Amino acid sequence: MQTAQQQPIPGPESDLALDRATQELNTSYVDLCERVERLTQELHQSRTQLMRELAEKEVIFQRLSALVQALPGGMLLVDRHDIIRDANPHAIELVGEPVIGESWSSVERRSLNLRYESAEGDKRRHVSVSVQPLGNSGEKLILITDTTALHESQQLESQKRRLMAMGEMAARLAHQIRTPIASTTLYLAQLARADLKDNERSDICDNLSTALRNVEGTIDSMLGFVRGDARELVPLFLQDVMQEFEALVRDGLDLGVDQLTVTTVDRSVRINGAREDLVGALSNLVCNAIQASGEAPEIYVSVNAVDAGSIQIRVRDHGPGISDEHLPHIFDPFYTTRAAGTGLGLAVVAMTVNQHGGDISARNHPTGGAEFVISLPMLAPSE
Repeated sequence: MQTAQQQPIPGPESDLALDRATQELNTSYVDLCERVERLTQELHQSRTQLMRELAEKEVIFQRLSALVQALPGGMLLVDRHDIIRDANPHAIELVGEPVIGESWSSVERRSLNLRYESAEGDKRRHVSVSVQPLGNSGEKLILITDTTALHESQQLESQKRRLMAMGEMAARLAHQIRTPIASTTLYLAQLARADLKDNERSDICDNLSTALRNVEGTIDSMLGFVRGDARELVPLFLQDVMQEFEALVRDGLDLGVDQLTVTTVDRSVRINGAREDLVGALSNLVCNAIQASGEAPEIYVSVNAVDAGSIQIRVRDHGPGISDEHLPHIFDPFYTTRAAGTGLGLAVVAMTVNQHGGDISARNHPTGGAEFVISLPMLAPSE
């Protein structure tokens, strides 16, 4: 008769293994719970950060949308098929309805001929169009700017410049013909003398004719300046220019022998120039010197050859000179230190000298007074 096998009774080793397995399971469970908690917190933080970023992007989007709507310029979004998909209110105002769904080509042609009502009546609107591609999608952003006000402002500025040019011409003309007119008045007064001899009358008539020709030449010069004509330069004997200048200022300004000294010029000295312009420029310098010198002017005009190719004309007075503050600006148009001055006399002189291929400078002479130096190219004998 067989007896049943007896089950082994767990010993201390089995209980220890079971406890160890249970402890490991508990540790793994706790670790798993901690990881789940940590992942949950990270997920919550990520979700919170994402929601914050979405909210910030929404604010930025709303702000950009508001800016686009409020822009003073027009913005159009055009797809790859040239169809307008979106537009801000100002764009619709500039180009007119319809806009959305229309082809940009047709809207552009239409917008170029827009007109608007103003206080002066019906006027054409001026717009500036800029096209900006948006990446490689084929879409493009059209920027439209209303330049009507700028265009009208430019027209007004252009009109203002033309009026200023006319005023400048009139002021220059008045400044240039003052001396010849004074000479003409003096000659006419002499012609009225009853004791005038025939030869004297003939000389006065010749001088009067010369003065009137100077006035005519000056007017032609000013008109040519306004039209932008280049002044014709011809070979001249400098001696003839200096003699005509001396006769004009001595008679016109009633200068005595001691008040104006002009050195003689050799007949061989020739220049390319416009006679009336050179006479007017030298007369302007003498007029300024007289005004600066006071009651007893002493003016010296000398001519010296610098080298074989250039000549210098110096006009010097014994006045108070030119202050260091004004010296760099005396040739600038409309710059004057006199209340009744136009600021054009020396500017006209500088312009005339430059047109003759020369240059002019001013300085205070070491012995006193101001000195103006005109340098002009001289023709060679073979020319």
